[in-house]
Amino acid sequence: SKWNPQYDAARKIFNSKFDYKPSGIAYCKNVNHVQHCINFCRENNIPFRVRSGGHQHEGMSSGDDVLIIALSEMYEIEYTKDKDGQLGDEAWIPVGKELGDVYEELETRNQIIPGGGCQSVNVGGLTHGGGLGVSIRKYGMTCDDVMEAEIVLADGQIVYPSTTNHPDLFWGLKGGGGGNFGIVTRFKFKLRTLVSEKQPEATIFHYGWKDPKDTLVVIDCWLEMQTDVALDRNISASCTMLVSPPTIDGKECSVTIRMGGLFYGQRSILEDILAAYFPAFLLSNDKVDATFAEKIYQPKTDKKLYAIENTLTNTEKPEVSFVAAQAYLADFLSPLAPATSSLLRSANKNKNEDNELPIPPAATCDAPYPHKVTSAFPKVGINHFELAKKIYDYLAQVSYLPDVNKYMSFYCLGGAVYDNPAQRAFPWSDRPYLLQVQACWNLSGNVKEDAERAKQYDAWVHDFREAIKSDIEGAFINFVDQNLVENPNTPEGKLELLKFYYGENLPKLQQVKTKYDKAELFEFAMSIPPMA
Repeated sequence: SKWNPQYDAARKIFNSKFDYKPSGIAYCKNVNHVQHCINFCRENNIPFRVRSGGHQHEGMSSGDDVLIIALSEMYEIEYTKDKDGQLGDEAWIPVGKELGDVYEELETRNQIIPGGGCQSVNVGGLTHGGGLGVSIRKYGMTCDDVMEAEIVLADGQIVYPSTTNHPDLFWGLKGGGGGNFGIVTRFKFKLRTLVSEKQPEATIFHYGWKDPKDTLVVIDCWLEMQTDVALDRNISASCTMLVSPPTIDGKECSVTIRMGGLFYGQRSILEDILAAYFPAFLLSNDKVDATFAEKIYQPKTDKKLYAIENTLTNTEKPEVSFVAAQAYLADFLSPLAPATSSLLRSANKNKNEDNELPIPPAATCDAPYPHKVTSAFPKVGINHFELAKKIYDYLAQVSYLPDVNKYMSFYCLGGAVYDNPAQRAFPWSDRPYLLQVQACWNLSGNVKEDAERAKQYDAWVHDFREAIKSDIEGAFINFVDQNLVENPNTPEGKLELLKFYYGENLPKLQQVKTKYDKAELFEFAMSIPPMA
């Protein structure tokens, strides 16, 4: 409650642009605690919000004068067993467990789930929205490996939706967004083998191009690769175009680019794949600031699972785990991680410590910062290279400021995402990639000044979307933006807004809502309404 000395720390969410003061925070440790909270709120007409990790970009996992039903104290994975009593290949994973902890625990078993890149995101929000990460083209979206769910409904009933039990609800939980139909406390996942004797290696790769003049050429090569339906499903690669600080030799560079991903296979095969789409000069040592983290498994010897980071310089080659390599990749693709940016280090190389360039915020995944995001998918039939040029031209007009990071990411889809789209509520399964625009900044401590800066940076994200809107449509519920319509707080505006995220699946999702929560106990700014 507000009288608890830990209240201020407990109420924080990851978008610190929002400073909500809930009436209380209930940390649930099992499904019965959640059931009690729902019954209490329903019977006493108390408004509430559900929070698994607090990463909801528009702050909708919190609010003023509401009870927060927090799920982050549920973190024990329960593994299923086969008929012989041996550990099987399925596990119940609680929604409040952080992805980094999930990956670390599963790696000791040589297993993974196709989760996201951000280590501090919790399983709940990621899976509800669909979920995408570095294994997406091989294994699909995070929700694709969900076999069953445990959910508390509006009437307090605990049910276990699957393809055979409440199949309509099960479908809605896989891409329909969190908190619409009840509170899921855990998901039962099919676990994937990380590496095996048949496939003994997985390679994490990173490329950062030094010269801004290469940026547009690089993204064109990536688009050619990503839109090729014959592309090997073992590779998942994404790109980030960012407004950069002054870099090499003090020269200004407007737009730089990074590419990184995961390949389930040997580095030599990966290099052959990249060579088919990228001219050799673009991958040369003088063009890129790049690293490879190559994970090798030796199933017939000591069963040790490890990764070797092999840089292009003559530095020491430390061993790192697959989890650490994946975390490094997430940081590398994020312009919010200057500690991993050798471009920024190059800029500071000849400066003394008192005269270094200002450092922008650390990654929003790992600490609360004010930020604004939007997202979209390419329209069917567009010229992808013309879209890339529009994005480049918009970013090229942006001046670098030391207190804010502004960037646009291309996240790969395709591969396994193309399979069985009707089994998930995510409506954009036919698109080859997803666009995400983000601005993230530091707080100054001046409330009035920060409010003005938030307006300015929100407007930059909005204007970015406007500049490319003829080539894009829709939006991704995990990268949520409430401001895609002028009147999102009216019933008509809310439906118009939700169509961006759920497309043709919205009426079916409304039917699920009507069946399981007609009275709208689970209601918030972007919750799915029941049928009229």
